[in-house]
Amino acid sequence: MTNFKQATNYKFKIPNKKISNLSFGIGILFGIVILTFGIPYHALGQSEIILSQRVTKSDLQTGYTITTQEKDAYITIKPNTLNHSAFVELIKPEFYPATLLDKDLVSNVYHYAILPATDNQLSNSIALNMLYSSEEARYKEIYIFDQNLSSWQNLEGSINTKTRTLTAQTSQASGFIAVFADHLDKSEYLKEKINSESMLILDAKTGEILLERGSEIQRPIASLTKLMTAAVFLDHNPGWNAKISMKAQDDTIPSKIYVKTGDVFTTHDLFYATLIKSANNAAKALARSTGLTHQEFVDKMNQKAKDLGMENTHYVEVTGLSSENVSTAHDLMILSKNLFADMTFLQATTPKYFTIATATGKRISMQNSNKLINLPYTILGSKTGFTYEAGRCLTMKAKNKSGKEVVAITLGADQIGAQWDDMRILLDATLKE
Repeated sequence: MTNFKQATNYKFKIPNKKISNLSFGIGILFGIVILTFGIPYHALGQSEIILSQRVTKSDLQTGYTITTQEKDAYITIKPNTLNHSAFVELIKPEFYPATLLDKDLVSNVYHYAILPATDNQLSNSIALNMLYSSEEARYKEIYIFDQNLSSWQNLEGSINTKTRTLTAQTSQASGFIAVFADHLDKSEYLKEKINSESMLILDAKTGEILLERGSEIQRPIASLTKLMTAAVFLDHNPGWNAKISMKAQDDTIPSKIYVKTGDVFTTHDLFYATLIKSANNAAKALARSTGLTHQEFVDKMNQKAKDLGMENTHYVEVTGLSSENVSTAHDLMILSKNLFADMTFLQATTPKYFTIATATGKRISMQNSNKLINLPYTILGSKTGFTYEAGRCLTMKAKNKSGKEVVAITLGADQIGAQWDDMRILLDATLKE
């Protein structure tokens, strides 16, 4: 028996039509109620029932095909797939789970059911066949909504270009089905190469999401925190030549500039050390230079996040060492796109090497924490992050020779060096000419 979730757990696409005959406590539901014999019945509203009937065992054993009225999709139950009668249903739903961010929906969405079934699985597979427009030249596949994963999953299959038909096999007894076209060619197979749990790649000029996975999952963000630390500092900058004395409480491992208590730096040098070296002690001193208390500064970070529309972001300190500093790839995309458009951040995040000096002339050379600064693209912004809780995190903005610009975020890589491999793969996929 299929377990459907209430609408509060789905993101629904709601067409601009009058909603009628559909209510379920809180919110709108396209779901299932259990009737006689345990057969699910859809709360239809304005949904279009294409087929809803019991099919005999003898009919199923000779093979059975369900076809939409528009002839744009048909489901084939092969002979001897089922050894019992079944309730068969096909619906063109009014409501369905939110479509994928990095793809375009290029077909109608349908929902089918072949029941009863155990754990929503048939003993054998059925064939899904869906047509696409003659004008659609992008890479496309049939997707099915997996309730257990609460996400659309691509189904490997075949394509007949003459009939413009995609065919795929599934043993899932019920589900939403549709055809999606990639913004980035064969993106689902590209994702298989990526270790990072969350990622988002945006065309910086058009705003189109080229690739996405887990971008709404809130997670610790490590030193990507320092982007907001630097942004709030700029809002309260006491002057680039203001001098700040390092204090014992600034000293924080592992990433830091090696200084002594009492060493004096300009805010300019602390700003660069915070972003290029990702130095924790520099970030603490930089925040202190504004004259705000630590809590006041953190409050400003959270307010700025709110002002930017970063709805799933929260900070508790300025370095990123706390696992309570959390955000999402989507929110960090908003921040990165905003900050990397500022020349101040380009200059302070992209040099491979940079030297700062104390007031007494002691020089400290720093190397950029990002090992991808020398990629064959113009790097327009960069920030790294790592803690055991956050995994390996990276945000970059880059441009190719043709002028295409992308902002890419990867979060939660759990293999050593995976953040570099992941980002290189993603930038090559979107920028390589």
